[in-house]
Amino acid sequence: MAADKFNSLTGYSVGLPKIDIVAANGNIVTNHNYPAGNVTSNSVYANNYYYANGATFSSDPAGANTEVQFNNNGVFGASTNLVFDSASDTLTSRNLSVTGDTLLGDVQTVSIDGGTNGYVLQTDGAGGLSWTAQSGNGGGGGNGSPGGSNMQVQFNSAGSFAGDAGFIYDVDTDLLTATHIAGEGGNISNVTYANITGIGNISTVNLTGASDTVLYANGVFADISAGASANFANFAGNLTVASQPNITSVGTLTGLQVGGGLSVVGNIGGANIAITDTATFTGPVVIDSLGNLTVSGNANLQTSPNIELPVANLHIDGGLNGYVLATDGSGGLSWTLNSGGGGGGSPGGANTQMQFNDGGLFGGDANVVYNKTTNTMTMAGTLVANNMTVGSGAYAFRTTKVSNGVTTTTSAVEICATEASTVSAIDYTIVATDPSGASRQTTKITSAIWSTTVNYSEYATISVGSLLADFAVTYVPGDAFRDAQVVLYATPATTNETTYKILLEEYSS
Repeated sequence: MAADKFNSLTGYSVGLPKIDIVAANGNIVTNHNYPAGNVTSNSVYANNYYYANGATFSSDPAGANTEVQFNNNGVFGASTNLVFDSASDTLTSRNLSVTGDTLLGDVQTVSIDGGTNGYVLQTDGAGGLSWTAQSGNGGGGGNGSPGGSNMQVQFNSAGSFAGDAGFIYDVDTDLLTATHIAGEGGNISNVTYANITGIGNISTVNLTGASDTVLYANGVFADISAGASANFANFAGNLTVASQPNITSVGTLTGLQVGGGLSVVGNIGGANIAITDTATFTGPVVIDSLGNLTVSGNANLQTSPNIELPVANLHIDGGLNGYVLATDGSGGLSWTLNSGGGGGGSPGGANTQMQFNDGGLFGGDANVVYNKTTNTMTMAGTLVANNMTVGSGAYAFRTTKVSNGVTTTTSAVEICATEASTVSAIDYTIVATDPSGASRQTTKITSAIWSTTVNYSEYATISVGSLLADFAVTYVPGDAFRDAQVVLYATPATTNETTYKILLEEYSS
């Protein structure tokens, strides 16, 4: 493609190689060709740059500040989910997929939020990771070295493992031996007599009651004649009387209903658990994969270190269809509109209305619609564009361009030009303004081009003040500097500085 004449550009190209215009025999050389290879120029100024195929070239980065660039279908692309902070040398990505080995360097440079001091990162075997308390190596064995001698039970002695000869366990006989065992207030409770193989000699037993009374499981002495045989089941391994004031050990329960508040310090395990009032859990809460947890009141799980819910369906009331559960970063959760990219959320407006960002939400308008059945986009309003191409391929198309020029002479001046090989017709709309003479002229020219001739030109003009210029459309053959052009000339009527704004509608050849 040949270069435009220097005076048709808004800048200059300098440093181009010299070309002889007079031959050795003294004749003028009228036809010049570019030298082979690349032409080097120190500086080039232009309003627009294009690739060889006519596509617009832009060196501006995509997206917002700090967003990483990537190839998005042949052009630069960016995303708010892939950013780089040069101040902290930090790369942030919503999702990261690594297909090969990745070297993270010194472990001190790796940081993963969450967890508690001393916790370790545990896998579920399917790629899911979670922080969990360190439970030692396989088989439940403790870490570190045990204190004391063989069979001595371990205890915390000022932060270290310790053992004592007076407290041992024989794994072969399942026998625990202790020199002294003391219960709260000198009493030992929750001991099942069936598991006591020997208690030595009992020297003193203090009981409050008469010789004709029996001590029941509820701690009450009653007359042995008052139906004691009917109530023996209360302390014979089964609990049969309801509304006991205190239950310290009941073995295995087949059912338990709690009408008031339930406070559990240890663990709760069961296939199905129903809670109808406020419940506070300070230990782990684990629901079996076949079980259900139903909470009608409030459940406070903030102090529970682990909550596992491998249920088939998790139901949380509130929110609207399509909303997502968002966190405020401080533990607070709320239902919010899914505003992420990639088609999330709900579209705005009515059916077929095209979407746009309406104050942070999807919006639609009846003035811009798209019918996918007829492949038709309809816009009722003003469309603003610097360049517009209609049609493609074998069909004729029209390209709209904007140009401008300035004159300060009464001689003919070229104010815009078009490659002749690319067009069959051009419509010009020219607005000329002379501020000092308080004059303005609007001219409409329609020209048809065939081969090397402007065959048809229709001309109309309206002036306010005085006529500012006469215009002509001419076919100019190519030379050493540019290919053949269709040129619009202005012949001003005054030497006053006159500006020209030209709208060109070029029809392809």
